[in-house]
Amino acid sequence: MTVQNCLATVEGDGKWPLPIAARFVVAGSAWLITTNALEILAAFRETFQVTDGATGPFALQLSCFVNPELRGEKPWARPHFRGLDHLVYAAYGAGGAMLIDLRQRRVIGTFSPAMARDSSYWKCVLLPILLGVSSASLGITPLHCACLVRDGQGLILGGDAGAGKSTLAVTLALKNFAFLSDDWTYFSQSGSRAQAWGLPTPVKLLPDAIKYFPQLTDAQIAPSLNGELAYEVDPVEMFGVDRSLFCEPKWLVFVERTEDTGTLFKRISSDDAFRRFAEELEELPADISSMRKQQLQTIRALVNRECWVLQHRLPPSAVAERLAEFCVA
Repeated sequence: MTVQNCLATVEGDGKWPLPIAARFVVAGSAWLITTNALEILAAFRETFQVTDGATGPFALQLSCFVNPELRGEKPWARPHFRGLDHLVYAAYGAGGAMLIDLRQRRVIGTFSPAMARDSSYWKCVLLPILLGVSSASLGITPLHCACLVRDGQGLILGGDAGAGKSTLAVTLALKNFAFLSDDWTYFSQSGSRAQAWGLPTPVKLLPDAIKYFPQLTDAQIAPSLNGELAYEVDPVEMFGVDRSLFCEPKWLVFVERTEDTGTLFKRISSDDAFRRFAEELEELPADISSMRKQQLQTIRALVNRECWVLQHRLPPSAVAERLAEFCVA
């Protein structure tokens, strides 16, 4: 499917109306979706908070059309992306495609009936990709960190890839924290405060996680979206933990592995924490480069608190115990 076909099919001659409409709150921003498929609307409802009856401006408008002439069936091809200035084209093989206009904050997509019915694919792939691609243009800041919640207050866990954030996130969730995210957390700003948002997506655990979680015995290892072999499981279904999709961050800890025994908490400056997060931000297209200022302001709001590094060489259960004590002190 080409960009031209994607545009023409939905907007060309009005042949295919989109009679279903709904509004949702997504990481603090308002989205309006129009579609001709109740299945797509259901996937949105299972992923985001619906705001039926709300009026006023919206940050992103989506037109999602199911074309009965498309015959795409599972298994779905690996997503393919092309970018040109403020336009991003996301192709999902014969199953469909999206054209994302970051400047106009508009999304147009066409999908096969089979892809429209695949709610798991929408919740785990299509909608997270859409949020990730469009976030900067909406004033949302995605950061590579985990987030756990206790009594509405968030524990943000930063750290390099391989620091064990996902394993630690599940371990903490088994110790009376609610699970919000293990990989990407989305931040918005309300006044001087940062707010953290998650999606009801699977947790991704590397193969060695079975050493810590016997519940994974019957789970399957498979290539994840980035090609990495991993267990991808619903933390609620697999581990029986609670899930949260929103919190006010309170604690900010960067996790680092060390050769020293034990654990060591040490304070770092807000400037150091800011640098660690800011260096991870992806480059923005020139057409929306002005949104970088908003992202940096959101990070400043996030690090405007005590910031810590936890260095350790301990199993996840011991580190989780230390973090749980830290959040009570």
